[in-house]
Amino acid sequence: MKHIDYLYFNIYNYFHRSSLYRQSYNARIQTVYLFSIGSGGWLLLLQAVYIRLIKHSRFESPVQSTFFAASIYLLLALLFNYIFIVKERDQKLLSRYEELSNQNPKRKRHFIVSLCVLVFPYLVPLSIAVFGRGQ
Repeated sequence: MKHIDYLYFNIYNYFHRSSLYRQSYNARIQTVYLFSIGSGGWLLLLQAVYIRLIKHSRFESPVQSTFFAASIYLLLALLFNYIFIVKERDQKLLSRYEELSNQNPKRKRHFIVSLCVLVFPYLVPLSIAVFGRGQ
């Protein structure tokens, strides 16, 4: 859980720093929804690998797969909203890691790695679609 907390903190710290002159709640919402989209991407990637490689099947219709993906994103957004905003876990993470982050000279690299972790599950199917069609 420590790695997930630090991943969330890197994203939240970026939005928090960029919105110092704006309302802090906006940074919290942006972070929660970006984190839920990234986590949803991981769940959908794992689900796609499971269905295609283990079950050897697919969804019956595009509407069914769209509804499934939308429900995953919505449930994760509600769950992360409850965990990080309602329970104020993001404020606890900010107070825990902020001093370490201010002293860290590799802060920008950690933010880029955090973004790559959230974007990776979208790049895998995209690269398969682009590079896998020629064979």
